[in-house]
Amino acid sequence: MTDNDIMEEISKGYLELIASRNGYFNSIHRDYGTDLSIRKAKLCPIRKRYLTTGKAIDIQVKAVSEKYVRDYSDNSKTFVKYDLEVKNYNDLIDRANENGSFIPLILAVFIMPEFKNDWLNVKPEELILKKCAFWFQIPSGSSHSVNKSTVTIDIPKANRIAMDFYDVQFSALD
Repeated sequence: MTDNDIMEEISKGYLELIASRNGYFNSIHRDYGTDLSIRKAKLCPIRKRYLTTGKAIDIQVKAVSEKYVRDYSDNSKTFVKYDLEVKNYNDLIDRANENGSFIPLILAVFIMPEFKNDWLNVKPEELILKKCAFWFQIPSGSSHSVNKSTVTIDIPKANRIAMDFYDVQFSALD
């Protein structure tokens, strides 16, 4: 696998770990612009078994070394700037503007250290995965980009993916 493939798989694993820890799971089997489709299993008290809820969040994952984002380490900046490929940006636009779509598509940008040996460290008492991920969602009504290669997106640093990420996203669907 290429380093980019490895970075993407590690990033998807990170998002799945957080989901699993909070009772959510990945239900995707094929990638058509969506890397993860996160759902929740809910206990049906009458039948005393878990059932999949009717809500889901789709995620497109981009894994990049920190040299490919701007303002990440600048504490005076409130946004991380990332150059997303136009085709991926327009995929997000299509989904945001799709009439009748009930499943949001969120971009997760996982920022990793520049050097491969710093990405992941396993010790007997801990698993260390560096650095972090941020989420971004295109507002509905947005227009396709006519740029040739990339679109710079501003991702609020407040959109850091933490342990409560899925709970917050799913509660927004109510």
